[in-house]
Amino acid sequence: MDSDQPQQNQDISGAGAAGVVGDATNSPITTGNNNTIIQSGRDTVLYTNLPPPPAPGSVPLKPALIIGRDNDLQALKQRVGISAKGESPAPLKVLTAIRGWPGVGKTTLAAALAHDPDINARFPDGVLWASLGQQPGLFGELAAWGRALGVPDLNQAHTVEEASNLLRGLLRNKRYLLIVDDAWQAEHVVPFNVGGSGCALLITTRLPEVARAIAPTPDDVYVLGVLSETDALALLRTLAPTVVAENEATSRELVKDLEGLPLAIQVAGRLLHTEASYGFGVEQLLVDIREGARLIQAQAPADRAEVARETTPTVAALLKKSTDLLDAHTLDCFAYLGAFAPKPATFDAAAMQAVWEVDDPRPIIRTLVDRGLLEPSGQGRFWMHAVLVSHAKSFLTEE
Repeated sequence: MDSDQPQQNQDISGAGAAGVVGDATNSPITTGNNNTIIQSGRDTVLYTNLPPPPAPGSVPLKPALIIGRDNDLQALKQRVGISAKGESPAPLKVLTAIRGWPGVGKTTLAAALAHDPDINARFPDGVLWASLGQQPGLFGELAAWGRALGVPDLNQAHTVEEASNLLRGLLRNKRYLLIVDDAWQAEHVVPFNVGGSGCALLITTRLPEVARAIAPTPDDVYVLGVLSETDALALLRTLAPTVVAENEATSRELVKDLEGLPLAIQVAGRLLHTEASYGFGVEQLLVDIREGARLIQAQAPADRAEVARETTPTVAALLKKSTDLLDAHTLDCFAYLGAFAPKPATFDAAAMQAVWEVDDPRPIIRTLVDRGLLEPSGQGRFWMHAVLVSHAKSFLTEE
């Protein structure tokens, strides 16, 4: 785990982007997203180790805690040409788009890859990282890559396209891993697709429509799923060990209700650990978290670069980034799904048509899927994550 003391992001250099990682197992807690939780009286303060705002081009610290992602790490390493021991050499996929639910840990996984020794060996020139978000500073991120490549005057380029072309020439014979995190529009990624044949590009996005637009083929999209029940419980146990030890059965039901979403489990673990540290019982809090409303109004850990630019973001605020993309009618339909959602929240088209009272539900379904708010689950059914169900219900309570 990382040291309890907040550390600055590591600047990229031509020698790579390895971070310095310490070891700390005692309180205060350092969560899996490089946050430190410190109690003072009745207050709990979350200190993020990602300073706001992150410098363009900076690689996040190595995640202090990552559970249940070994298979994902290996699968993504194989995509960039790293084979498991004893296997034949894997071909290099030039581009992979990593997509998944908000809060599933896309940035955390990408940061773990950036610090992986196998990655550092495969890409000896280093890692170049760009954090985009909804309103990216494309020129600033490209200029940061230029500085990392020893060209400090890249910002003298007259256009983003010119800066991108200059980078393409610099990277032609290099071996870099390029990571573009938190893409919201496919056109924002285009200037960063500048690697030569020895480079690989990883993009993270919560939006399926962006992943489809970026990826050359469907096989170039990697869907990052939620944690298994076993791994989700292990994560909760790490964050709130006493609570889980004393409430094993209820804790297991909690991670089932949270459907393995790392963001939700981390927030729940923080709330439970704090309540238990006061000497209070956690039985009612467990009920409140399972019902959802308490969870989405809680402060979220900063597991993505854009979170570090905000003050005390809630889980709802992070989810609202997706629902803000909806028009008023589609937002109403999303909210109605939350009101009628079973457990687990899966629907077929006929059920959604009945709830929405529309002639053809498919255009709305397509929009919700493209915005990452519904996920096809097979056999004509669609899944809404439990945390998104709570978020959907919140729109009805506001009226």
